[in-house]
Amino acid sequence: MDTPLLIICLALVVVILASFSLPLLFRRRRHHSRGRLPEGHVMRKPSAYGVHSPKKIAIGRSPEWPRVAMEHRLREPACVACGYKGKHLQVHHIKPFHLHPQLELDPHNLITLCEARGREHHLLLGHLDAWNSYNEHVREDVKRFYKKSATQIRADLHWQKKMQLRP
Repeated sequence: MDTPLLIICLALVVVILASFSLPLLFRRRRHHSRGRLPEGHVMRKPSAYGVHSPKKIAIGRSPEWPRVAMEHRLREPACVACGYKGKHLQVHHIKPFHLHPQLELDPHNLITLCEARGREHHLLLGHLDAWNSYNEHVREDVKRFYKKSATQIRADLHWQKKMQLRP
């Protein structure tokens, strides 16, 4: 191969590699801030609700889950704790399906809770402020804390006692 042809080929390879790698180097990362959390408070959110825990113990979602979740959202289209109807709604299992797989598709085991900023009813009432926990008494708690913000719920002594005894 001629030297000029070799240099042109090498230059072409460098240009092709640069066109693929440069966008990755200069890509902006999106940071979602929800404001500052209280000191010592760590809130971690799994990448997909309900999938994080079962993967640890090798239980996956039923193929029927999307249909059941959609039917539930039609029956209960708003957060039962505040009435929110936006895009931050979650279909929550009262008894976690990785502990009670037979209840995964049971409509009586489902409740709609929101993850809207300042409310966070899914985390606070459904999981007692820890994603690896659960609240089997969530139906009673949504009545007790109806229309309360996350700050009001966290300040409530009854909720604080429940949180200390969470599973």
